[in-house]
Amino acid sequence: MDWSKIKTIFIISFLILDFYLIYEFLNIRNASQYELLAETSIDKQLKTDGIEYVELPTEDIKDNYLSAIPKSFKSEELKWYGNPKLSNQSIIFANKSYLLESVLKKPLKLGKGYEMSRLNNFINNHVIYGEQYRFWEINKEAKTITYYQQYKEKSFFKNIYGELTFYLNDRNEVISYKQTLLENIKELKEKEKILKPIEAIETLYEKGLIPPNSNISNVELGYYTLVHLTSSQVLTPAWRVVINGEQNLFVNAFEGQLIQLNNEDKKIVE
Repeated sequence: MDWSKIKTIFIISFLILDFYLIYEFLNIRNASQYELLAETSIDKQLKTDGIEYVELPTEDIKDNYLSAIPKSFKSEELKWYGNPKLSNQSIIFANKSYLLESVLKKPLKLGKGYEMSRLNNFINNHVIYGEQYRFWEINKEAKTITYYQQYKEKSFFKNIYGELTFYLNDRNEVISYKQTLLENIKELKEKEKILKPIEAIETLYEKGLIPPNSNISNVELGYYTLVHLTSSQVLTPAWRVVINGEQNLFVNAFEGQLIQLNNEDKKIVE
């Protein structure tokens, strides 16, 4: 056995391994430096335009696609919840039982200040599956208060099959509500890395959708419907960016495209 040759082979092997590790380290470092430079660049641009934004997470985030099925409500479910839960309501089903409509026999007073604690208490105690919904907005002109269904504390943005809408009279009393729900929610594929929130903001900024001297008051991760059928849905992660506490903008968290979300424009494909 020629130990000198074996020694030489070992030395060459370790040198090759060292060179490979150094190469990988430099690639990782360069990639990290590039991301840092990109984030620093957009941050400077926003500051130059007087655009302020809330504190954002900087670590990598992973998420995945979801599948879900619109729920068809059944009268047996109402009986299962018992009379106390729905005792002050007259309920009918519409749209092939995908829609539950309720009229309150006794209006729920919210007052001029919209006492949301009273409405949240009503949802928890008198709306079936009420714990699955999350507040979205108050529309004073339309006299409505809207909630959307959530999954793992992330909302289904403007999803007409995961919506809870309350209707008010002129005295700010809740007189009725309409409810839809998604069920059999499943995570598809493995979780993948998504855009960081600052990258979503950059997408909107580059498209001229964030005016100078604006305030980005909220950035949150949720889901929007990528494929919308009557019998099923596929949902993808999306960033919601709120401008000046009023305007909602949405960015696909996987691919970075601007999303146009409007309930009135949605069409159901049979």
